[in-house]
Amino acid sequence: MGLLDNIKDKLFNRESADTGFMTDDEKELREYEQYYTPQSGVTDGTYAEFVVSDIMTIIGKGLGIIGTVTGGVFHVGDAVVVVHGNTETPAVITGIEQFRNVCDSISEGANAGIFLSGIDRKQVGRNDIIKKQGIPNA
Repeated sequence: MGLLDNIKDKLFNRESADTGFMTDDEKELREYEQYYTPQSGVTDGTYAEFVVSDIMTIIGKGLGIIGTVTGGVFHVGDAVVVVHGNTETPAVITGIEQFRNVCDSISEGANAGIFLSGIDRKQVGRNDIIKKQGIPNA
């Protein structure tokens, strides 16, 4: 660290990153992250959530669910649970498409269509949640 950097740090009332000093904004962000850490009850990397916006049956592909991934990552072959009211129906992801492109996975923020097997059209509706089944924390 040069003399000029040292003078800037004193002028702007901050210390260098070497000393571990955090600004008020950084402290607030760390407190926020600690307080709002998701408590999903499953191990890291296994939790994912998808909000349903539309449902359609596509000949040759099966039940297509269109929506948005609000957390985590979904892969083809994942076991999922469709939460419809008070019922939870297990299903398996058989395919994923995004803008007519076949994908192996989709992650948080993606708008996509997923194809499910093991579920009937009447067992899923708009604004239902599709969750990846995870292993509970020990």
